[in-house]
Amino acid sequence: MRETIPLKDVRISDPEILNAQRNAVHYLLTLDPSRFLYGFNQVSGLKPVAAKPYGGWERLEGPNFRGHFFGHYLSALSQAIDSVSDDDTRSQLLSKLRIGIEGLFRAQQAYAKSHPQSAGYVSAFREVALDEVEGKRVPESEKENVIVPWYNLHKILAGLIDGYEHLKKIDPQLSKLSLQVAEHFGSYVYQRVSRLDDPKYMLKVEYGGMNDALYHLFSITKDERHLTAATYFDEVELFKDLAAAKDVLPGKHANTTIPKLLGAIRRYEIFDDPQMAGQYLYEKDQKQLPIYLKAAENFWRIVINHHTYATGGNSQSEHFHDPNQLYHDAVIEDGATTCETCNTHNMLKLSRELFRVTGDKKYLDYYDRTYSNAILGSQNPKTGMMTYFQPMAAGYRKVFNRPYDEFWCCTGTGIESFTKLGDSYYFKEGQTLYATGYFSNQLSLPQENLKLEMQVNRKVGAVNLTVSKLIDTKPSEPLNVKFRHPDWSHGRLSVKKNQKTQPNNETFGFVEVKKLVPGDVIEINLSMTLTVGSTPDNQQYISLKYGPYVLAGKLDRYQMDSDRPNGILVRISTLNQTATSTLTAHMDWPSWQKKAHADYQLQTENERYLVKVGLPGVDEKIEFVPYYQVYDQRYGVYFQWQQAGSLAAKQRQEKLAAIEAYQNRIVDQLTNFDQNNWEFNKHLQSKNSEVGNAYGRRFRQAGVTGYFSYRFDIKKAQPKMHMILIFNKSDDGKLLATHIGNNPDNQFQSQIVVDSSNAKSVDKDGFFELEIELPKDIYLDQPSLKICFSGLQDTSARLFGIQFLNA
Repeated sequence: MRETIPLKDVRISDPEILNAQRNAVHYLLTLDPSRFLYGFNQVSGLKPVAAKPYGGWERLEGPNFRGHFFGHYLSALSQAIDSVSDDDTRSQLLSKLRIGIEGLFRAQQAYAKSHPQSAGYVSAFREVALDEVEGKRVPESEKENVIVPWYNLHKILAGLIDGYEHLKKIDPQLSKLSLQVAEHFGSYVYQRVSRLDDPKYMLKVEYGGMNDALYHLFSITKDERHLTAATYFDEVELFKDLAAAKDVLPGKHANTTIPKLLGAIRRYEIFDDPQMAGQYLYEKDQKQLPIYLKAAENFWRIVINHHTYATGGNSQSEHFHDPNQLYHDAVIEDGATTCETCNTHNMLKLSRELFRVTGDKKYLDYYDRTYSNAILGSQNPKTGMMTYFQPMAAGYRKVFNRPYDEFWCCTGTGIESFTKLGDSYYFKEGQTLYATGYFSNQLSLPQENLKLEMQVNRKVGAVNLTVSKLIDTKPSEPLNVKFRHPDWSHGRLSVKKNQKTQPNNETFGFVEVKKLVPGDVIEINLSMTLTVGSTPDNQQYISLKYGPYVLAGKLDRYQMDSDRPNGILVRISTLNQTATSTLTAHMDWPSWQKKAHADYQLQTENERYLVKVGLPGVDEKIEFVPYYQVYDQRYGVYFQWQQAGSLAAKQRQEKLAAIEAYQNRIVDQLTNFDQNNWEFNKHLQSKNSEVGNAYGRRFRQAGVTGYFSYRFDIKKAQPKMHMILIFNKSDDGKLLATHIGNNPDNQFQSQIVVDSSNAKSVDKDGFFELEIELPKDIYLDQPSLKICFSGLQDTSARLFGIQFLNA
């Protein structure tokens, strides 16, 4: 298995990458760990040190995710200490990290003293939150307001483990303390989950990468309780489906799913060692071990081949939908919510581990694409703030977080991404080094007493690598280096060693140069050219790439301060409907493709943009620049190519006009039943009710004594408003009761019998709409409207969507 290179041994020198790292470090230093500890102190009975906690997702009141960002913060601080070279900065970062780890230690100790039966628990919320997700009955007055408690706790555990790993040589005592807190928490988790009557019930609510973190903890402690605890968070049936190459992703919450596979590959890595497997796994578990690797491999393949945009990002509205429907998700659905940045962060983690295990270059090619576009493109280079979603369609802008009152999930993964920017430039296997990322940096190899300095001109794909001694007075060992031949370098990779052209010995996508010693100079030239890509469901919905860089068409700066709410305290981009979204040519599609590839105009002499590209043969005069460098204007990654005057162009415009007219009628809606951000944003209340997915969509269902209710924003309601409920014909004959209205004495009530035979249309998957006209006296002049659904039989109808439409 290929080894990783410690962060401390890679020093970034590329000016843009270094600026991104410095932005993240600066942000970390402006945050106060004592304010994150406020809730932990309250729960443990300690007096908070800070005067008040942070707000946003870390708030104490209202639906929240408190504790999650603090875990990311611990990880980011730990990584930053290894990534930066300035001693003063490292000292400041260490001081922040010490406050965090010691604060958690004190909170854990205090809680154990007052709750000896729960020794090891350390959290910003009470244990009753875990009781509820485990299916235990909790009185309404006792309930917590955290949405996904195990998800939050995973971040804390991962942060503690990162603290241990990165501080071993910097501050051994603090490193040991961080591991101690993690060990005790891991043992608490074991005690808790091993007593559950139905362990699978808790897995219905997002739990992050608890299996991944617990397996990681076990690899350090060798405590079998931590191993056993990890297995409780393995969804083995999901792994088996994926190992059998079944695409079970449609309808699943994307960033709930990806970390599950991180746990799978972690388990495989640990027990790929026969001695470890023989010592800790039963024979039947050893036989099942390949399933974990196959599940991770197939999951990666399905996501990349069928759910991924040009930048490497995936998902729409946080979910996977039908495969190969990227145009539909970016244009027909809400294009502001494509490509959740958390997903890209976790897909890179998965790709990194898959390469380490398999050595397959395709994982590095995806890593390069996503790092160079979706990750680097997620940070505002001026402010250091980060994106939640990354719109792919034309006419949107990037919305960046505010620093101190939002703390989104993607801000958390963002500070991790930008404090480990050099962690996958190199890998090592014996005396062979894999050079995988082409960004200027310096690499130290203490074992060989070598220093490698890589200078990269990213405008033209020129790489220069010089080798010297790390310590002049000591001998050095020769090193073999395998250079990745990127998939975007379509021409032959040329390599010179000390000005002599090397033979083309490319194997499995790598060109090897053997026995590098001090004084050697390697020159590599990568071929960079313009390529045109498209989405599977619309071959003329195109994106452009120059070398590794996805290009964005620069549009306008229309209402750059405008945004709109989405989910719990999340802001997303508005769409400028008048922005250019097409590329119009006066020739057929094959002819234009050839012309674009041969006659594009390239500019590299520009201080702000790496390159500028002009397209030939189109009416719209749009400058295309690297997507990652666009932050202060509206843009388009994908544009609709059309032949002027063609029937297809006319039909497409008519279809889009109809879609726009329909979208303008929408007052409010809910289509993601996720027991998470989307539903709680609609003020979800429920009893004996569950969510799930079927036929590629999410649903919510009430039991015979159960109900679920929401409150919708209807400020845009007109005197004639309809409610649309979406069902599936497989539920024909099932019942669902509705109560609509804010006043119990003036409600619209209905007992619905699902009957697809009366529907205007039923789609290929069996979905149909039931339209109900609402009496205007229950909603006119109301800012919001409450709707409650209740079950009337053992298995009530599943509800797949709710819309309120003006007539």
